Amino acid sequence: MIYRVTGESTVWVVSAPDEEAQEVPARLAGAFVAGMGGGDWSDLPMPLISHPRARFWFTEDGWRRYGRRVAAAAAASGRPYRVLRRKNPPVSSVVYRDRWQVAVLPVSRDLKR
Repeated sequence: MIYRVTGESTVWVVSAPDEEAQEVPARLAGAFVAGMGGGDWSDLPMPLISHPRARFWFTEDGWRRYGRRVAAAAAASGRPYRVLRRKNPPVSSVVYRDRWQVAVLPVSRDLKR
């Protein structure tokens, strides 16, 4: 199994030139981009993946070491979040893999039919 935490991200918006910026809800994103990571990610490898559609998921080991803390931080943030779980992806869709995480390309909708 692989696991992914997604949550509501935020953006700063200025509605008029003389007003202060306000933080407002934005699209759902991965926990790191949404700022829901919590804890220390410094020892998690962060490879430079150039494919814009690649999404990072935790492996079983990664879920136990990092993912549970990430999910707890997402819950504590008070923003909407989800924990996604799915079977291990086909090798053809994997861009990167280590002990803690796997970067996966989304399955084409045409292939799901």
